[in-house]
Amino acid sequence: MLLKKTLPLLFLFPLLFQGCTNQKVIYDESHPSNGLKPVALKKVEGLKSNTPTVKPVAERPLSAAVLYHLLSGEIAGQRGQFTQAVAQYMQALKLEPDPKVAERAARIAVFAHDDRSALEAAQIWVKLEPSNLEAQQVTAALLVRTGQTDAALAHVEKILSLTGKTKKTESKGFMLIVALLSKEQDKQAAMAVMDKLVASRQQNPAALYAYSHLALLVGELDKAATNIDKALALKPDWIDAHLLQANILIRQGRNAEALKKLAAATAAYPDEIKLRLYYARKLIDEKKYEQAREQFQEVLERQPEHVDALYAMGLLGLQLRKLDQAQASFEKLLKIGKRVSATNFYLGELYEIKKQPQQAIKYYRGVTKNPQHIEAQIRIAGLLAGMGKLDAARSQLHRIQAPTLEVQLRLYLAEGELLQAAGQPGEAFEVYTQALEHMPANARLLYARALVAEKIKRLDIAIQDLQLILKNEPDNIEALNALGYTLVDKTDRLQEGMNYISKALTRKPDDPAIMDSAGWAYYRLGKYKQALELLHRAYAKMPDPEIASHLGEVLWVSGNQAAARKIWDAALQQTPKHELLRNVMRRFME
Repeated sequence: MLLKKTLPLLFLFPLLFQGCTNQKVIYDESHPSNGLKPVALKKVEGLKSNTPTVKPVAERPLSAAVLYHLLSGEIAGQRGQFTQAVAQYMQALKLEPDPKVAERAARIAVFAHDDRSALEAAQIWVKLEPSNLEAQQVTAALLVRTGQTDAALAHVEKILSLTGKTKKTESKGFMLIVALLSKEQDKQAAMAVMDKLVASRQQNPAALYAYSHLALLVGELDKAATNIDKALALKPDWIDAHLLQANILIRQGRNAEALKKLAAATAAYPDEIKLRLYYARKLIDEKKYEQAREQFQEVLERQPEHVDALYAMGLLGLQLRKLDQAQASFEKLLKIGKRVSATNFYLGELYEIKKQPQQAIKYYRGVTKNPQHIEAQIRIAGLLAGMGKLDAARSQLHRIQAPTLEVQLRLYLAEGELLQAAGQPGEAFEVYTQALEHMPANARLLYARALVAEKIKRLDIAIQDLQLILKNEPDNIEALNALGYTLVDKTDRLQEGMNYISKALTRKPDDPAIMDSAGWAYYRLGKYKQALELLHRAYAKMPDPEIASHLGEVLWVSGNQAAARKIWDAALQQTPKHELLRNVMRRFME
């Protein structure tokens, strides 16, 4: 519904243009696509409104005809009849050329995709209030939208004159224009206006920066790179320009060059925290974790309680297994009371790595906020089970209140996994079966039950569940592979099983688990050469004990017992308690 109330509440119509008098645009490095986006803030510091005080329409006497058209427009809008609403407001505007009526008419016309009427109303509005920054923006945008770039330029220049009283506000004015033009679908028209605006300002770094920013947003990367270089040549100490330059280089695929530029800028301006943090994050993106850690450490030497740097140092410590460093960073965050839940979560993880389950549980219990709260509770259950407290672990899971079906599914799966790890596959089967009563045909539950059904020799259920998954999801790669392997390994339906595995391998040819299944299928079909080729490739990618057991068996029956022993011995050293591996070795070597 467009309009919820009639006069005198004429100004409830939502703001359809993002730029307005009380906004500014700044650099925001958190933007996921390129690190840059216009950000609306509450006001532009240092700017005073030049808009004259205008008495609202509802406060002045209205003729019966004007009132009729305004009310008719409101009613039409409430009914979703936007074309009629626009027509009524345009009639009211002709009878009463008031800026508020013009603004309302322009906005309704924009909403109705009636650019001609919107532009007509906006031009009346801006004529009545030439110093109204919002009126200038709306008019400029509509002129760009209708391809009138020369006319749009005049209003863009006016926007700049209204905002650019000082160098600081001039820069904000340019970025206001970037925000305005970047929202237009016709990117060429938007760039044409910017070309004209900046043509006479080639020695103005703010203009060149704004041009580069818009060029980046619309994908004109070469223009963006050229102009940011010019801006930095004029103002080499502009930190935001260094950040923008790096973003452009990264968008161009020149990541190494971006890091080199950032390193040079950081060396030149060592106390610029924003620059150093940004450089560190880009190093992380390139998986240069040790170098990133050094940059965060530099930040902490300047600001010992910098929250982002402490948090990053903790995470990098976990990543690099520098656990003492990670612990110190996280404990300092707790001491200053910042990011408490997230910090407790990662301290819990740290103590899991240290194999100190009681300490891990202590910190996981301190995770009170989403999104990590549920995961922390599940990890507590896993730790309890690992300590031999299976009943307590299950009770822990049962106490968790699932806010969504996805979380409830996660809890069912977690309980089944705990039971399997405890050597109770039959109990796990029952958990999955009960869960399927609440979530029938759920692919993840069916898959989990199929795997455990095979372990308890309910091959009929395993095959049935995997077939049901494939009935609903014919391209489910995991189910194709699992069903194929089950048929090949446990039945005489070898070619049928091979067909399923082949489909999975076609869709994911480099997956070592599927290669292993295919190799085992060839072995069962008596094709040892093909089997060895696939099993060697699978083991090279993933030296897993199950793959080792398969590869060793095929090597043994092919007459290469020495190679088989070597594979088995190496795998046994890594996983001395692996049941399948030990069974295969006993079968052939004892």
